[in-house]
Amino acid sequence: MRRSTRPEKRAAPLAAAVAGLLLLATPPLVAAGRAVEPTATWQSASPVNGAWARCDLASAAQIEQSFERGQLMPLSSYDDDPFVADATVECLPGGGFAANDDGRLVLANARVAIEDEPFIYRFDEAAGVFRRFAWNPWPRLPLSNGDGSFRYPDEPRFPLLEIERGPDGRPVLRDGAQVWKPFDLQRGATTIFEAANNVKDAVEDWSGRAVPWGVGGVLGVEAHAFYDYNAFYSPSSRMLFFGVVAYRLPDTTELRVFETATSWEIAAHEVGHALHHPLKPHADGTDFGWRTWTESFGDQAAMWTQLRDPGRVRALLAASDLGESNALSRMGEAFGVFAGTGEAQRDAVNDATVSSTPPQVHARSEVLTGAAYAFFLDLYGELSRQGRASAVEQASTILGVFLVRAADYTPENQVTLEDVGKAYLKVDAELFAGRYRDRLIDEFERREIFDAQSFGEWLAHEAALPDVRLPFGLGVRAAADVVGANLDRLGVGPDFGLRVESATRDERFRQTIVRVQLTQGRGADAVPLDDHGVLVFREDGSLADHHAAVATDGASNAEAVALLDEARRLGLHAHGAPLSIVRDAERRLRVEARVLRSDGPAVWVDAFTPDAPHGERREVVSPTWGSELQAERMAGAGVALGAGELGE
Repeated sequence: MRRSTRPEKRAAPLAAAVAGLLLLATPPLVAAGRAVEPTATWQSASPVNGAWARCDLASAAQIEQSFERGQLMPLSSYDDDPFVADATVECLPGGGFAANDDGRLVLANARVAIEDEPFIYRFDEAAGVFRRFAWNPWPRLPLSNGDGSFRYPDEPRFPLLEIERGPDGRPVLRDGAQVWKPFDLQRGATTIFEAANNVKDAVEDWSGRAVPWGVGGVLGVEAHAFYDYNAFYSPSSRMLFFGVVAYRLPDTTELRVFETATSWEIAAHEVGHALHHPLKPHADGTDFGWRTWTESFGDQAAMWTQLRDPGRVRALLAASDLGESNALSRMGEAFGVFAGTGEAQRDAVNDATVSSTPPQVHARSEVLTGAAYAFFLDLYGELSRQGRASAVEQASTILGVFLVRAADYTPENQVTLEDVGKAYLKVDAELFAGRYRDRLIDEFERREIFDAQSFGEWLAHEAALPDVRLPFGLGVRAAADVVGANLDRLGVGPDFGLRVESATRDERFRQTIVRVQLTQGRGADAVPLDDHGVLVFREDGSLADHHAAVATDGASNAEAVALLDEARRLGLHAHGAPLSIVRDAERRLRVEARVLRSDGPAVWVDAFTPDAPHGERREVVSPTWGSELQAERMAGAGVALGAGELGE
């Protein structure tokens, strides 16, 4: 029997009940400025773009007046890692917060809900399960303070961890779990909340559409879920889980605790995963290319969102040369403290290439992140004549558009960094009139994301797009008619069909994104397969891009049918997941069934293949927020303590 990583008990998340708790109406949306590139305009979906909702653009008196009117909510949030600087006061729109039975506001709104479980868990490597480790000393449900805000100016950055111990000096266990002195601390929860709302605003602005996430549109977050220097987005539960770790600095005896939730960058990175998932809903979570891309996506979502905050931009420009390692480019400074090196976990100012990085997703992701940051610097230099702050804002907006819209121009299930690079070329061609093509190609070739054939292959893909049309403004039914009438043009073999899943309008750039699922057979009795494609139509109805679910025309049609028949004979279809036609490293067709397991912070896939008909485990969530090598360096430094060391 395969071991489960499900915790012994999971509390029902607040997210499931938030809709019934909302008391205050959300204030009207505030229009944003014009798009930087191209010249088209759009109305922002982001209320925090309004100056009235930004603490750093208002006087103290204005903030209090707006707070009293319910127009904004001040809350404490770290702008970086706590080891870099103390928390500041940020502002979010004041409407829409939930409340508990006695009327106090809860750190939850119609998009994000923070609620912890009674216990901190730890992963038992031998048993393969999460077990109770300590009673959770943080408030399970973060509540507003006495004045009704979420400001906590007097909280310590690095609280002492006090463990109840018996006469023998060992931790006292109650119901099998350690007892830690309670913390009346909220900054970890408020930092996540601020990051989640602002990253979602940014991604929706850049993408030109609402991005559904979580359960029922609400992202559930456990701010203190387990013991480890780590944080996870779970694609099965569609929730975020953050870890805590105790540490002791050299030459000290005090035991302190670090909440990964208090690092704005870690929080925003994980929120990036929670948004990348619905932007690319059918990505194979076990695919190395996807896992690499989504790590870069998380880092870039954090970086470009930071630059939407004028206060952060001012501080960055006052303290840094953007061409050198800086507060924006460095991610995860806590690692340097725990490893004793002073280095950040990752740095976007780098010369990483595919061949110079190990095949580990966090390390390899720095190649794409470094390329994007180099592009940002190029744009910043070009725009600086308009003023440095304006140049930063405009350049980061452009990079944000590239980041999120690339998800519409890549294959749906499995991707490579080369695919992502080609998607950047497509974003440039469609939305920026090809203005940045040469500099993107040069940078991608320098990073070895592209080889000598990549650009030619992209041109060939462009030339081969079929003449298929869908007028702007039409929905799923019309898209299904268009797709059904053009299966041959779309390269679908006679034994297969396509079922339209969604037709999403991008209101910013006036495009329609149609996602389709491959079926074996056509019509009502067609069998769905776990293969997906995407079509993007321009405002004039013409096809801008198309990535097929899988090529099944010609000889591959008969081959795919035979492989599916063999898979069913082996019983691969009997595990609760549809069969999938995939291509291996040599581009050969094969069939497998992938079943997503668990709903907690540890998630994996059981893959059933002809070579492993009883299943093989494939990882979905990376083992640490950084690389395994970095985890080893931290362990060797002995600053951050393992769970076992707390019992000594």
